[in-house]
Amino acid sequence: MTAGVVEFVVEVMALTFAALPLLVALGLAMLVRGGLQATLGVVNLWLLTEIAATVFDPGYRFGSLMLERLFASGLQIALASAALAAWRYWRTAASSVTAH
Repeated sequence: MTAGVVEFVVEVMALTFAALPLLVALGLAMLVRGGLQATLGVVNLWLLTEIAATVFDPGYRFGSLMLERLFASGLQIALASAALAAWRYWRTAASSVTAH
């Protein structure tokens, strides 16, 4: 059981830090305004990565990494939302000017 959990976590981390889905997650994170929209963004990103894997890898069977990709999509949306919030905070803090 422990080996299965470790393998699951390694696969999720490998899928989470793939470059193209992270860029798509950044675009989707800009649209998130609430919990329902975040959930829809995760599902959309998961479905997009599953379809892309099925199309570009002829040996891949649709849904064989469903749970791993779903967790990775959630992490990607969370990372993108955090990066976007940090950027907005930095932009607001950098633009504040005090007059003397």
